[in-house]
Amino acid sequence: MALAATAPFHTGEVGIAYAPVALSATGGVQPYTWSVVTGALPAGLSIGSDGTVSGTPTSAGTFTFTIQAADSGDSTATIPGSVPIAAALSASLIPYCATQCSVELGCVSVCGGFGAQSGGVGPYSYAQTSGQIPAGTSLSGLSLTGTFGGSSGYLDFSVQVTDSLGATATVSPKFWMYDHISLSGGTCYSSYWRIPCNGTLPYSGGIPGGAPGVSVVSASASLCTPGPTGAWACTSSSSPPPNFRATVSGASVAVSVPASLNYSYTYDGTVTLQLTDQSLCASGTNCSTTATVAVRIQAG
Repeated sequence: MALAATAPFHTGEVGIAYAPVALSATGGVQPYTWSVVTGALPAGLSIGSDGTVSGTPTSAGTFTFTIQAADSGDSTATIPGSVPIAAALSASLIPYCATQCSVELGCVSVCGGFGAQSGGVGPYSYAQTSGQIPAGTSLSGLSLTGTFGGSSGYLDFSVQVTDSLGATATVSPKFWMYDHISLSGGTCYSSYWRIPCNGTLPYSGGIPGGAPGVSVVSASASLCTPGPTGAWACTSSSSPPPNFRATVSGASVAVSVPASLNYSYTYDGTVTLQLTDQSLCASGTNCSTTATVAVRIQAG
């Protein structure tokens, strides 16, 4: 007496009907009786009176077993089997996108991830089933790639994941696009180095609730100081004026140069500032913008 399978045992998935595997016996005295003599079939599968293993798996794991066929006399034959059962396919929004995915216009792929998946049996396919994705982007799995364009506002859409066994899962993100952060130029003027100068550079855009930081990128100016004889000497300077400060305050950047009581000088040039918020605009790069402030401090 001998046992054989018409097809090999294959991978299954929780909740998806297992494609039947038919076992056959030859020799001996019919009818045959089928049973599992060691191990266990995956929960939800069983072997029928005709030797067919089928059903719908209810738990994940890899299950090993031995199936025996016994004839009407005393003959038996066995065949070993192993069936991996994958967890049910599932997909969900990543925590950052639980309410909405916030992104600045002009930013690229690093901002586009919106979903995560688990379980199922690959390969997987992805299809947009409703709504509209942001201009300039394309769907890549559970992510958007490309440069976010178009107008500020929100768009929502749905993406369906399908695995090789036909299981499906759907996620529906909402992307809210904000205008890219932008900083306006300004001036800081003082008629005398003993008088402080102050200026305000408004900014707009960026994702609400952020905490932008500001830094000096460069400076270009003429710095003049009196020499021992009282004559003034001027040189090119690539530094801001002494004790120059720039701080974010509300929806603007406040710049100031405090009064100088012990150091006489004049300064005429520009300081370039960079305003950076907390949102990623590219891999390892936060969203930022630059602007210049014209600084002029006279001799009185």
